[in-house]
Amino acid sequence: MSRAAPSSPCERGRSWTMTTAPDLGAVPLLTPTGQPSSLEPFRGSWLVAQLVRYFGCLPCQEWLIELDRQRPRFEAHGATVVAIGGSADYQARWLMQERGVTMPLLLDPDQRVRDAVGLGDPLGWRMLDPRGVASYARTMTHGFRPQRITRDTVRSPGVVILDPGLVPRWQFLGRRIGDYPAHSSVESALGSRVRGI
Repeated sequence: MSRAAPSSPCERGRSWTMTTAPDLGAVPLLTPTGQPSSLEPFRGSWLVAQLVRYFGCLPCQEWLIELDRQRPRFEAHGATVVAIGGSADYQARWLMQERGVTMPLLLDPDQRVRDAVGLGDPLGWRMLDPRGVASYARTMTHGFRPQRITRDTVRSPGVVILDPGLVPRWQFLGRRIGDYPAHSSVESALGSRVRGI
């Protein structure tokens, strides 16, 4: 898979078009209850996908809940919002049942979506970044509490915007735990891509 060079950046997000796009609609995913799913039902509309480290990650949860709250703003651009994580189906169910999240939450145990869109890099030593620890502490002051840690803690946080053909058009790769762009930056990136087609 190859990509064109990044063009207009949005924060550390970047705009790009894959010259050989994988068929993201064919990647097998699961719902939090273990039912087979995929991105295919979202084909035909823009898609904003948060790539959570895992569904128990506190900064990921906080960003996800705010994305769900702001969903009407993204829908006004003709987009659906989803979150995709590699593990912690029980924590995804908790977000829906206890936190009232209504946007689709999907599990990708093999991280195929993340890898296909170029956001598969692990955090590595950046997991020790004090700003990541501070983001965890900040979420705890907002009422979030630690949950069981899973194997996907090493993943970088990310966001990707897919066009109606499920082709990646913009991405953001976090550099540390809790490093997500402002929701308004993602909305702005979405709006400029929608207007550009």
